Amino acid sequence: MDTTPLIRNVFSVLLGILFLVGISACSPSNTLTPEPHLPAPTITSTPQPLGHPDHPLVIGFVSDDPTAHQVEAQTLAGALSERAMLSIQTRPFESYQSLLEGLEDGSVHAAFLPPLTYIQAHQKDLAQVELLTNHFGVYFYGSMFLANAESNLTRYFDPATHRSTAPPETALQQLAGLRPCWVELTSIAGYLLPAALLKHLKIETLPGVVAQTPSAVVRALYIKGICDFGATFAISGDPRTASSVLSDLPDAEQRVVILWQTEPIIPNLNVSFHPQVPTVLRNAVAESLIEIAGDAELNAILVSLNNGYTIQAFKRVDDSVYDPLREALAVLSLDLTNLLGR
Repeated sequence: MDTTPLIRNVFSVLLGILFLVGISACSPSNTLTPEPHLPAPTITSTPQPLGHPDHPLVIGFVSDDPTAHQVEAQTLAGALSERAMLSIQTRPFESYQSLLEGLEDGSVHAAFLPPLTYIQAHQKDLAQVELLTNHFGVYFYGSMFLANAESNLTRYFDPATHRSTAPPETALQQLAGLRPCWVELTSIAGYLLPAALLKHLKIETLPGVVAQTPSAVVRALYIKGICDFGATFAISGDPRTASSVLSDLPDAEQRVVILWQTEPIIPNLNVSFHPQVPTVLRNAVAESLIEIAGDAELNAILVSLNNGYTIQAFKRVDDSVYDPLREALAVLSLDLTNLLGR
C-alpha cells in the first residue's frame, strides 16, 4: 500500500497548525488589562438647617450657678421649641467671656446680653439686638444726681413730672470742685454715664468715693461729710425708697433730693441673635419669647435663669436704640473688654 499521500496529508496539516501558531504569536495579545483602582466615593451628609433636631438653635445666658438651672433651662427650651416649631436649646454659661466665645465659634446663636456687653459684641459682628426687656415697668433707665437737702445746691428736677427742668450744662456746673459718691466704677448709671456728662461739660470734681451700692450712696449723702453729691440709677426705680434704706432712714426721700436726672438712654437686658441667623428663625423665637413672658410659670423660669432679673415683657427694637448711650460714653474712650457683664 502506498502511504505517500497519507504522509503528505499529515505533513500538510502539521504545517497548517504551525502556521496558525506563528500568526497567533505575532498578533497583539488578547490578555485583559485590569482597570486602574479607583477610590471609593466619600459619602458626605448634607448639613441640616438651623433649628433642625440635628442642628438646634442654642440660646445662651450667664448664670451665677449653671448646674442649678439645668432642669429650668430644659423646660424653657421645650416651651420655646413647641411655640417656635423649631429645635431649641438653652445653655447656661459661667461668664460673658465664655458666652461671647460661643457666639464667635458658632456654638451659640442667640443670647441675653446687658447693654455694654451687647455694644462690644455688636462691634465684633457677633450680635444683633432683637428684643429688649421690660424691667420694673420700663425698657430704658438713666442716672440721677443726688444731694443732701441742706446743701446749697440748686435743684433742677420736678418731682411731680419726674423730669429735669434745665439742660445739663446749666444744672451740673454747680458741681465743679465738689466730691462725688459713685456706686461702682463699672456701673453705667452710678458712674460711667454721670462721669461722662461731667467730662463732656469740662466740669472737674474732687476724687470720688466709691460707695459700692446705690443704697450706700443715699446713706452717705444722708449723714453728710462723706461726699457733696452722688449718682445712682433712675427711672427704673429710686434707691431712696429701697426697703434697706427706709427701714432705718424713713425720711430719706426728704433728706436726700434729686438735683437733676438724665433721659432714659440705658437699654435694659436684651435678646440678641448672631447676624447669620436667618430672619425667619429670629422672628419665630422672638415671638415665642414675647408669648412666654406673659405666662406666669414660664416667666418665673425666665427670671430665674437670668439670676432673678425681673422681666415683665419684651418688645422688638433695633440697634439704633443704643446710639444715645454710645454717644454719651464716647468721651470716656472705654475699653469694653473690661466691662463684660455691664
